[in-house]
This record gives sequence, C-alpha cells and structure tokens, in this order.
Amino acid sequence: MRPERQRKLLTQSIVLAFSLALFCSSTALHFVRQGSLSEFIISTITIVPVSAIFRFATKDIVLRLQREDYEFLGGLVNGVLGNGSELCFAIIAVTRRESIIAQTALTGSLLSGCLVIFGTCLLFGGIRNERQFYPLIIARANAQLLVVSLVSIALPTAFKSWSQDGESGLIAVSRGTAIVLLLEFISYLGFFYYTHADITTNEPVPGIGALAIQPALVNMGLLATAVPYPRLGTEQQSLREMRDTAREARSDKPQYPIYVNSLILLCSLTAMVFVSIYIMESIEAPSDTMNISKSFVGLVIMPTIIASVEHITAILRSRRENIAWIIETAFGSSIRIALFVFPIAVIVGWICGTPDMNMILDPFQVIILCLTVILVNHIVHNGVFHWIEGTMLISSFLEIAIAVWQYPNNA
Repeated sequence: MRPERQRKLLTQSIVLAFSLALFCSSTALHFVRQGSLSEFIISTITIVPVSAIFRFATKDIVLRLQREDYEFLGGLVNGVLGNGSELCFAIIAVTRRESIIAQTALTGSLLSGCLVIFGTCLLFGGIRNERQFYPLIIARANAQLLVVSLVSIALPTAFKSWSQDGESGLIAVSRGTAIVLLLEFISYLGFFYYTHADITTNEPVPGIGALAIQPALVNMGLLATAVPYPRLGTEQQSLREMRDTAREARSDKPQYPIYVNSLILLCSLTAMVFVSIYIMESIEAPSDTMNISKSFVGLVIMPTIIASVEHITAILRSRRENIAWIIETAFGSSIRIALFVFPIAVIVGWICGTPDMNMILDPFQVIILCLTVILVNHIVHNGVFHWIEGTMLISSFLEIAIAVWQYPNNA
C-alpha cells in the first residue's frame, strides 16, 4: 500500500474514532444533563467531525460521477448534499418549532460563506500570489445569484413592514418566493454543469472597474499609460476542464464504491439528526448561563463551528490552488444555502404547519445581508484579487459579530 494511501486511511480512522467518541459523549450528556451548557458545547463540537465524514462521502460520490462523465448528476449530488449539515440542522429546528434558530443559523451560514470562507481564501491565496485574476463569467454569475437570493429575502420583509393590509398574503409571498428560488437553483445547476459546462473561461475583461475608463483617465493626465486588460488565464479552459485540472492537481480519485459511500452518508446523516436534536434541546443554555443571545448563537457561533471544516480546507487549498477553485468553492456554499437549503426549510415548515418558518427576517439581519452582498459584488467586479481584500471581508464579519453580540433582539 502506498504511503499516501496509508496516510489517508489513518486520517479517516482518526476522524471516525473521534466522531464516535464525541457522539457517545453528547448522547450520554443528553440523558444525564439534558439541556445543560455542557450538552450544547459537546453536541456542537460533534457536528464538526460528523459533517466532515458526510462531506467526504459526498465528495467521493461526486468524483466518481464526474470521472464517468456524469457532470450534471455530480453537480446535482453536490448541490443537494453539499450543505447537508446546515440542511439537517435547519429541518430539525423547523420541526421543533424553533423557526428563529433555523432562520438565524441559515443567515449566519450565508454570512460565513461570503465573508469568512471567501475572505480566508483571498487572504491566504493572496499571500502566495501578488495578484490573482479569475474567470469573470463564473465570478459574476455567482455574485449575481447572491443578489437574487437577497431580493427573495428583502421583498417579504419589506412587504411586512410597509403593507397597509398588515400580514395578509405575507405567508403566500414567502412560500411563493421559496418555490421560485428552488427553480433558480435548478437553473444554476443546469448552467454550470450542463449547458455551459464547456464554456471557456479565458476571455479578456474589457469593462471592469477603473480599466473601463482608462482612455479618459489618460487623456485627462490622471493616468500615465493604460494598463493592459487582464485575461482570465493563460490557456483556453472550459468549466469542465477546469474542474478536471483541479482534481488532477490534487490527485483526487474515488476511494470507495457508491454503495459504501451511500452507507457512510446514511450513518453520518443519522448521527447529525441526533446531534441536531441534542443542540436544539440545549439551545437555551448559552443564554441562561452566559447571557448570550439567540441571535449571536445562530448568526455567529453555529455557522462558524459547522463551517470550520470548510475554513481549514480553504486555508490549506487556497495557498496551492488557483483562483478558479476559490471562486467556485467559496461562493458555492452560500449559493446552495440561499437557493436550496433556505427554501427547503420554508417548504418543510409549510408541510409541518409552521408558518413562522418563512423568508421574513429581522430588518437588522436583512441590512447585514445587503451590506455583505454589496461588498462581495464590489470586490468580485474589480477583476483582480489581492490579500488585502481578504482582510476586508474577515474584518467585516468581525464587525458584524460585535454588533450582533450587542443586538438586544432574539430574532
């Protein structure tokens, strides 16, 4: 057996053993000290290795499908299961009538993906590379999808705030918006994994930022000479080829048959369901014992811990892989949450008779999301990344965390 294969098996064995130990501990605390702070802490930590196992099995299935040329099917599996831990937690929260926790956790996951994961990628990738150019088609399409998701959240909230008929028709607007977002999610998968999987990403960028007005700046004497337009790469490369190149660079190969990965998914999903229940039953503990609001737990603590595996992966891979991977990975999580997980949670609330689970957020959260999407869109449309922009995104998240800590509302 090759040393690389041995290291992978050893790592997987350690993660599995660690997950089992934590799961047994959280289960024991659930029966011995139900609703305690210790149950909340251990259960929240347990989510990390369990979700890592779930992500590994999902990735292995996607790799096998893409290697066998089932690009769209692989994208569909990744889109549906890519944020399995967030989806599982949100559904459990909705079924237990904790809609506020579900909403804040999903909003926090959006913020974490856009600011922390994306910012971490830019920071560590930019430290290695002085400047990073990226496939503009991918970046702009992803950023525009975030705007669509923002519109879907802002509209019901504005409807509630300014409608003269009160909340009449509000639930219908929210549920209709959720259905539209699911249709947009299908369009997103079709675009990136089917109709435009072979679109080339190496194109000139003649209209980004200050580059678009260079001739006028030169004529006014404000710029000595025009800077050449950046290109998106040194070779013509389609989205499909870009993914293949990234896999070959990492020597990624499927490790297990699909039926083995399906069994792993089933076991890890079962564990996540139980752990999510343990968290929900002890969700009041931080507020009661440490005076931490539900807003801070949902918007900051839960998303940061659940996405910690993605944070570590972003740090390791952004230093050795190209910007195309950063764009697709950093935005992918936020888009899946906005276009798939959030609408599914709303529909589950519809089925369970929980009207409080809707697309209507606290105005404070809507403003936070607006500022986040504006910042990300501005950075993306500049056409080039530096490490300083990574610090901007991370510092913005810290500022939001400070504001949420002091925010007096539980919503």
